[in-house]
Formats: sequence, structure tokens, C-alpha cells
Amino acid sequence: MKKFLPFIIFIVVFGVVLAGQIGFKFFAKNEEVIKQSQEYLEYENLFLHGNYKTLAGEDLPMTKINAPVVILNFWASWCIPCLEEMPSMMALKNKFKPEQVQIVAINTDEDDQVANIHKIMKKINMKDEFIIVPDKNSKLVTDFKVSAIPVTIIFHRGKVVHFSNGPMDFNAEEIVEKMKEWTAN
Repeated sequence: MKKFLPFIIFIVVFGVVLAGQIGFKFFAKNEEVIKQSQEYLEYENLFLHGNYKTLAGEDLPMTKINAPVVILNFWASWCIPCLEEMPSMMALKNKFKPEQVQIVAINTDEDDQVANIHKIMKKINMKDEFIIVPDKNSKLVTDFKVSAIPVTIIFHRGKVVHFSNGPMDFNAEEIVEKMKEWTAN
């Protein structure tokens, strides 16, 4: 029995260390899921209680948007990845009716904001695909805790269903299929 004692101790210690590693990974993952859920709840609250001013100067209460899918996209005229994703976002929007999908493009430019927005609209031939919201004084950037752009948050009936911190291909098959699913429900 004494002969096997070191082996038994090794097995017990190894088992405890292994259980600790598995437990740590499990709880760390749960903690991240909880943190993400809390962030999504904050986004949903901001979305449901949001009242923004459009580029045209009109009030835009988010509760008045009747489309089941609303895409919030934070962008700037100087942000190359933001501008690169806009054509695919416009193409996605054109695949759906306005009552199915609305895109709220929140511009984060600080200088010459309105002029820069119009310049980009002309450059990419944007007409009325997006509702453009100039984020004066970075209030929305602060509220939504945006630290880098582009950021895209997709809401389905007021609930966050997709979050992307970085450029997206809005024509990717998985996005288009999800959009079809969300607009059908």
C-alpha cells in the first residue's frame, strides 16, 4: 500500500487541478455571458427609450420605427472600414421592404459633421436607404459605450440579436438568412 501512496497522491492532486481548471473555464465563460447579457439589456433600454435627431432635424423616437428589424450602425466619414461596409449595408437594405428593415446610421464625426455626411452620401450614391443621425457631442457613442468604429447592433423587435465591433459584410449568406428569418417573425 505504501508503494502506491505517491501514485495515489499524484492522481488526487492531478484530479483537483484538473477540476479547478474546468471549473475556472466554466465560471469564466458564464461570467462573460452574464456581462454580455447585461450590455445587451443596456442597449435594448437605450434603443427603446431613444429619441434621436435625424440629419433632416426631425425627431426620431425609436418606438415609432415599426420595422421588426432595426440596424444601428456607428460610423464616421474618416473611417475606411465604415465606408467599405456601407455598400453591402445598402444592398442588404434594398433586399427588404422599409417596413421590414430600417437602418439608423449614427455618424460620429466631430468636425464639419453635416458637410462630411453629405459628401459621403454623394460619393456612395446614398439616397434614403438609411436614417442618418448625427451624434453631436458623442452622446450616443458614450451611451452605447462605443470605443471603436464601425459598430453594428441589430435589434429584432427591440431585442439585441447581433453585435459586431468591426466591419461586416452585410451580404454574407448567414446575415441575409438571419435577416429573412427575423423579418418573417
